[in-house]
Amino acid sequence: MGAMINGELITSTNTYFALPDQAFIDSLEFDPDKVEHRIKAVQGHQSHIPATLLFEIATQRSTTAAPLLKESGTSTGPVQKIGSLLKSTQRLDIHKNPLPDQLPAWIDRTKSYGMSSMGAGLQAYGLYSAIIGTAEAIKKGHWGEAAINVGGGTAEIGSLIIERGLAKTGEAMIRSGAKTFEHFGRTTVGHVLSKGAGLMASVLTLPFDLYTAIKSFNDAANAKGKEAQDHYFNAALSLTSAGLSTILGGAALLGFKAAGPVGIAAAAILIVGARIYGAARTVDDIDDYIELSMHERWRAGWFAFTAQNQDQEVLDRFAVAKTYSDYAKALDSTGTEWLKNELKDSVEAVVNGRFEVQLQPTRHHKFEWDEASGESSFVTVNVPVIKETDDVYDATDGLPTGIPNALVGETGPSKGVLWQLGGGNDSIIGVRGKPNYFSYSSGIKTLNGGDKNDSFLFQSAAQSLKKAPPTGQVNTLRGGAGTDTLSLQGKHVPVRHGPDDTIYVGYDINLKSGKLGLRSADITTAPVLHSNIHSIEKVETLAGAQNLVTGSDEADYIIANGHDRINAGAGDDQIVVRGNDCSVNGGSGADTYYLNGMTHSVSITEDGEDLSVIHLGVTLEFVQDWRIRENALVISSLQNAESFQPERQLVINDVYETLTDKRSLRNPNLLFVTEDGYQLKVDLPTQINSLTELSVKVIVVVMGTPKTPPFIVNSRVQRVPCATPSSYFVARETYTTVFFVDKPGSHTPSVLYIDFDSDEITEVDAIYTVTSTPRNSFSYLSYSNTHFQISFKNTSSLLIHGSVEEDPGKKTDRGAGIMSSGWKTVHPFTLVMRNGKSYWLDFPKNAYLDDSKYPGYRVVDSAASLREKPGKYVFAKPTFDRRLLKAVAQRVEFDSVAHSSVYSLEGQASSYDLYPTDNTSLRLSTPGAAAKTSSGSTWNIYTLRLAENITREGININNNFLKIGSVHIQLPNTEASDIPLETINVIVSSGSRYRIDPLFEVSVLHAINAKSYPSIAAVVSDIIKHKQNDGLVAELISIENLRTNDATQGNIYYDTEIDNWTIDTDWSRSFRVEDLEIVK
Repeated sequence: MGAMINGELITSTNTYFALPDQAFIDSLEFDPDKVEHRIKAVQGHQSHIPATLLFEIATQRSTTAAPLLKESGTSTGPVQKIGSLLKSTQRLDIHKNPLPDQLPAWIDRTKSYGMSSMGAGLQAYGLYSAIIGTAEAIKKGHWGEAAINVGGGTAEIGSLIIERGLAKTGEAMIRSGAKTFEHFGRTTVGHVLSKGAGLMASVLTLPFDLYTAIKSFNDAANAKGKEAQDHYFNAALSLTSAGLSTILGGAALLGFKAAGPVGIAAAAILIVGARIYGAARTVDDIDDYIELSMHERWRAGWFAFTAQNQDQEVLDRFAVAKTYSDYAKALDSTGTEWLKNELKDSVEAVVNGRFEVQLQPTRHHKFEWDEASGESSFVTVNVPVIKETDDVYDATDGLPTGIPNALVGETGPSKGVLWQLGGGNDSIIGVRGKPNYFSYSSGIKTLNGGDKNDSFLFQSAAQSLKKAPPTGQVNTLRGGAGTDTLSLQGKHVPVRHGPDDTIYVGYDINLKSGKLGLRSADITTAPVLHSNIHSIEKVETLAGAQNLVTGSDEADYIIANGHDRINAGAGDDQIVVRGNDCSVNGGSGADTYYLNGMTHSVSITEDGEDLSVIHLGVTLEFVQDWRIRENALVISSLQNAESFQPERQLVINDVYETLTDKRSLRNPNLLFVTEDGYQLKVDLPTQINSLTELSVKVIVVVMGTPKTPPFIVNSRVQRVPCATPSSYFVARETYTTVFFVDKPGSHTPSVLYIDFDSDEITEVDAIYTVTSTPRNSFSYLSYSNTHFQISFKNTSSLLIHGSVEEDPGKKTDRGAGIMSSGWKTVHPFTLVMRNGKSYWLDFPKNAYLDDSKYPGYRVVDSAASLREKPGKYVFAKPTFDRRLLKAVAQRVEFDSVAHSSVYSLEGQASSYDLYPTDNTSLRLSTPGAAAKTSSGSTWNIYTLRLAENITREGININNNFLKIGSVHIQLPNTEASDIPLETINVIVSSGSRYRIDPLFEVSVLHAINAKSYPSIAAVVSDIIKHKQNDGLVAELISIENLRTNDATQGNIYYDTEIDNWTIDTDWSRSFRVEDLEIVK
């Protein structure tokens, strides 16, 4: 089948082994043309062998290996399909535990593993079947059959996916100052100063008059109509003012006596001109909305020029007309924006309901009045109000031509029509072939939908609960064909013992009888009929209200937004629960529930005949407990990670039935789905031989998305990004860890997973520098360099900088005349401990009086800064990345990135050069040595890529755990004496090599790189110092990059026992220092 190894033909040389290693398996590739030929040529009873061989090899390959079938431009489609299926098989790891290491305690890991493994096995079988079937079709020449088999394989793949300068300065000053000066000029003082006749006034006003003139001309060029006219007039006034300022300034310099009179005359010209123009514009504005007679024009102009009130009759007509115009413009503007933006994909036309404007006498209360003289405390003013009028349209075959108040956007076959009806008594027949969205409020409505999915949006549902509808006024809503929705918009806020007491508590929605009624607080009182509803399949209740919904015998979609009671009835219903306190009886049928994570309590009753699927609305971590209480299954969950709200109680009623002193399982057909995609089934006992409360376990049926593994922190200092949320794993083996937030202030949270139990916290200190400044009998405190130190029982500590800082706001009195602005969170930190307890890192708990008495560097006990969060949380750990190394010498490098995995390296009794980066965590092992079938491996760990300079002091080993700066390495267990040991060498920054002895937990100087030293004497001196500092050295130390002057072949060694130089090609020979030289 054209098999090759790394592009070379298979020979006895590259296949000389008893068992193939991973490198061999990963480097295999086949020629697709020859594979197809072999499939066709093989005997019928052996036709499955080529495909089975390919499948078997694919399952053994690494997920990162190249495709098993190499690329070919001549291969046929079915063979290419086999290649695609083999790629999917290669990605499927049936040996990997599908469950994450960290799961809540209520999950039964054993049964969950069985279910998840079964799923992976079924996927593998599906892929195998597709490969075999395709191969059979190739052999027979039935390409259609191949397509069918590949289709089945594709379904398995889909299932697999589911499961996982000065000039410029001057210009800027004028531009910036102009705005301020413009506002100042509107004040009384500004008017007086800006037009003064003195030299200073000229100097101040001239640049701004010129700037205002230029700006007005520019604005006029970009405007139209009266707006442009106003800009031109302002420009003319500004130029006139600039000219007068120049004349008056010159007169002031020359001392002209006429400067005063000229200034007065100029001011008069400007004032009179502005008054005349203002009066003309007033008349013109009024005339835009209402028609004025010649007499009314003169009166309106004179009243405006002399600053008198206009005639009331003119004002009333103007108010009505202008309000009508402004409201119509607002409707058009809003509708146009909707069609261009929010509703452009779903709505092609907006029809606004008709309206009129009426004057309504309204009392405006005075701030002051003379009650003794009989003056009234209010004045009555006619205020224009909008009143929607009646709309009658028949749009069965489309919107009628010339329909008023209609806005049409871009049309589309699936777009609908939005009817903005408001109040009034309206009768609308919607467009038959498009979705209709009826938005309405008060009045009698007769609304008919079409053949598509229509929506009836009752905008005044909350207000309608405050009063009873007039007798006989009943709305009629007909959905027609399609899935039609009734949505009760708004939120009900009950009013008690006030002028506007709420009469009704909610709505009675009966989809079976087709009635919408108003519910009284007295349950014995029948609902007041509000609307007759027909062909409504989807309903959304009023938020905050106590609604009652009765479903039909068909499949209903019910959204419960209030404190609702739902009887869904028969059919496969979908129920969305958003209200705080809801009770739902799903009735018969396979019902699906979608719960909001912030609901307080939910009660569900099901008959157990069909499968009920309940989407919990929270992640797996937030679910706290599952238990049987009486006959109900009770699920407790947290509402929100950032709140202290009580747990939500979800009660599934009648899961069991009581028989004397026992309980028998009645409803096992329950499937739960979390927000992160886990599908769960409760492991319910068939019989419970008691009536006491009982905790139950849960089985993971389908894996969801596990928590993102945290970044490993082994180093002393960790910089935390401020722009994105982050999480870190702090190992207990790290003595001190310091977190610094880069540029704090973004409020993006960070989560620290601390490898300690909560009871291992011994101390929490807030550390800061405080200064006290006396001022006017008060002490003003200022804080800086604020951070926290958390200490643990094993003397490890955690320091967090940048989580809080002094609030930059106003300082207030904290008592005893001490002024402080308090604290502000700039980067939230959450701590999750190993035992599942979690804390918010709050403000320092400091005493302001002590800070005032003892300013400076302060360390205060602040245990209360750790605020415990309710519930238990999943303690996330880094994942394990297993890598099988070659059976020959190999170099292994690690990327310089934040690591979220522990790399498990499995050697094969060879030599491996490892180049870790900062915060790398490793596990080293040789499976053959553990099985006593091979010797151990040699691991050479180079520190060249670490940021810190590694010396002997940076190497520590304890209990088979090796620390090299920020690199942590777990070594194999050395307790068994008959298991071959691993050879561990650490090459520090200077190039010296230390041999690690895990048994005695020591590091021994084993080799020195002479190139790092200025002379041979310096090498000897360093060895002597090493021994004097209690450093262990080997009896013979290999000196690298050192040679003899006579070029004798061999490696130079230094004998630390007798201070002698020798060579491994002739151990009897000795050398003097003068006989050696360093190879640079």
